[in-house]
Amino acid sequence: MNIAVLLTCHNRKEKTINCINGLSFNEADIHFIVVDDGSNDGTEEALEDIQKSLNSGKKLTVIRGDGNLFYSGGMRQAMEYARQQDGYDWYVLVNDDVSFDKGVIDKVADRLSSTDTVFVGAMRSADGYCTYGGVKYTSGIHYKKVTPKDDNRECDTFNANFVAIPSSIFNSVPIMDIHYKHSLGDFDYGLAVKRAGYRIEVLPFFAGICENNTSNGTWRDVTLSRRERLGKKESIKEAPFKQWFYFLNKNFGLFYALVYSITPYIRIMIRK
Repeated sequence: MNIAVLLTCHNRKEKTINCINGLSFNEADIHFIVVDDGSNDGTEEALEDIQKSLNSGKKLTVIRGDGNLFYSGGMRQAMEYARQQDGYDWYVLVNDDVSFDKGVIDKVADRLSSTDTVFVGAMRSADGYCTYGGVKYTSGIHYKKVTPKDDNRECDTFNANFVAIPSSIFNSVPIMDIHYKHSLGDFDYGLAVKRAGYRIEVLPFFAGICENNTSNGTWRDVTLSRRERLGKKESIKEAPFKQWFYFLNKNFGLFYALVYSITPYIRIMIRK
């Protein structure tokens, strides 16, 4: 079984290398496709060292960015490159801040005979709580996490910390939407997979450790001034109005886009 593992990185060398090394401890043939978005912290040299040291059946290709791709842009580059290659049975999207459980891809491999299901590996915190993975929409844009312990693990979309996609789906569903610069690209992509009629299922075990991002220093941080929160809200790495409105309108309709694209600004004004 040939597997392409896709990730993007920028200036967090230790996490990136730890991620790749963690996934290298699998018996499957793996081609790592890494978009290095202009790192200047030694990531480039560290990736070159990995290229030279990988065991048989493992390969690493680095695609250089200029520092302006961010997450969704970097993943699009990786996905575009992967589509131009031949011979992969599965494509695995990962986030480089995950500390993967040893042998997780081999553990998943027994389930990869399915060609109409995307498998999501949920993440846990150091104390065992589910942090990222698949989600199920409950009402409008509101959703709940789907955990490995749930009886029904089918979901509507995902955080792409670990997502295994069969070639039949990867090559038929459009890659991450070009409208997204950083966030929302993976959520939107998962919804596109679901709309295409494919099943998305959370695996019955965790794939690794990834702590929840804190709200400190983000637009949700109520200790910041209104001006600071507004600046954070419109920054590339958070939820700029145009991208958030586009996501809502595309996936939930104009009513939800009009209502929920304004809600964050109301929260900022009333310091909530």
